[in-house]
Amino acid sequence: MNWLLVAALAAAGLVIGWCLRPLVFRLATSAGEAPGAAESRPAVAESPPGVAGSPPGAGPSRRARTGPPPLALELSTAILLGGLAARVHPGLVLAAACWLAVCTVALAWIDIATLRLPDVLTAPAYAGTVVLLLAAAAASGQWPVLLRALLGGVALAGAYLSLALISRGALGLGDVKLAASLGTLTAWYGWPELVAGVLAGFLLGGIYGAALLVRQRAASQRRIAFGPFMVAGAFLAVLAAAAVTAS
Repeated sequence: MNWLLVAALAAAGLVIGWCLRPLVFRLATSAGEAPGAAESRPAVAESPPGVAGSPPGAGPSRRARTGPPPLALELSTAILLGGLAARVHPGLVLAAACWLAVCTVALAWIDIATLRLPDVLTAPAYAGTVVLLLAAAAASGQWPVLLRALLGGVALAGAYLSLALISRGALGLGDVKLAASLGTLTAWYGWPELVAGVLAGFLLGGIYGAALLVRQRAASQRRIAFGPFMVAGAFLAVLAAAAVTAS
């Protein structure tokens, strides 16, 4: 393990998280407060299953500008980038994972606040991941691996699109777009890793939802942000797969 690289990327994560904070706060607003900041859909339609909605009868004015607590964005970015630096190789694959990590950490905090996954981050997340993995394949000749990664992203996006169509608002297009990026990265390591990342996300989301019900803080008509669990599940799968590959 290259501890210098781990420390450097963790420190970079602190700086990047600090730089992202104004963007996250600008996007972490209720629907209608920041025109053009989010994709063209109602906030509820794109939210995953869960809790975080306004109380009945509350309008946009009740959803004031919000965002992650102090240092939460910075520390979460630093921890994830440091963890990736410890496990993921070679450099271009690490760059792809770090790019996606930076985008998805911001998306996760925005989703928690507003139940939205804005295009301004989901689109660059996918594009940057694909470009960097393309460079990794070109450098190593792993074209079949790249093809699998691209197919994995399309397959996972398609699966989430199907769920969005039949779930009546439990999932939305933001989740579909996020799934394309996460599926591309996890499928780089293999189909089992792709499936593991998806299952881990649903498991984490289910545990959180069950905990809220036990504490009587959830209601059937309310929703939770599913994006953070998608991100957590995918990166847990990537870290586990990278650890096995390194050993």
